Amino acid sequence: MKKLVIVLLIFLIACSKQDSEPMITKEDPEQPIDELLDQETVQETPQEKESLEVEFVLEDEIITLNTKNITILGAYLNTVNNRKEAISNMKLEKLDIDRLYLLSFNCNPATCSYLLLDRNEPNRSFLVDDLINLKEVIPSPDQSMLLFIINEFQADTWKVFNLEEWTTTKFDPPPPEEIRIQMATWLDEESINIEYQQFPDNIVQEMTISKPQEQLFD
Repeated sequence: MKKLVIVLLIFLIACSKQDSEPMITKEDPEQPIDELLDQETVQETPQEKESLEVEFVLEDEIITLNTKNITILGAYLNTVNNRKEAISNMKLEKLDIDRLYLLSFNCNPATCSYLLLDRNEPNRSFLVDDLINLKEVIPSPDQSMLLFIINEFQADTWKVFNLEEWTTTKFDPPPPEEIRIQMATWLDEESINIEYQQFPDNIVQEMTISKPQEQLFD
C-alpha cells in the first residue's frame, strides 16, 4: 500500500494547473473559533466536508481544500483503505508568510509527506518531500524563499525553495553526509549560515551556503 502511494507521488506532478474551481477556500467564521471548537459538531481534526473537500478549523479561520484540484492529495486519498482515518491524521499549518500553508499527510509514527499550498495562486501546490520528518521551515528576510530543514534516514539535509519561481533553487555547497543541523540562519537573500554536527565525532561546525554565481547574475 505504502509503495503504491510513493509511486503515485513520484509520478504525479506537484503543481496543479486547473482553473475551474479554487484549490483552497478560506472562511472567516461568524462565531469565534474557540466557540466553534467547544461545540460537539466541530472537531479540531480535519473533517471530510464533501467527497472532494477536506475542511480544517485553524486558530482564526476555516480552510477547505478541494482535492479535485490538488492532484497528489486526491491521488493519495484514492489509494487509502480508510479515507476518513487518512483525513483525520492530516494536519494543516499556516506559515508565517500570509498566503502559504503546509499540509502533512500519509503519516506514520516517524515521517509524513508534506505539501506546500499557496492560497493566492489558484491551484498551486508543491510536494516538499515524501515520507520525511520536516523539522523547520525558515523564510528568507524578504520572504521570497523558504529554507526546509529535513530529517531523512537518521540524518539532516535541506532544500531551498524560490516562492516567486515556485521551484527549488540550488545553493552551494551541497549538504555534507550524516549531519544533524543545530541551527540555520539567513544572512541575506543569497546566503545561509548552517550550524551542524557530523557523525560520529559530533563536533559543532559551521558552513555558509549561497547561490552559485551564475544564478546571481541571471
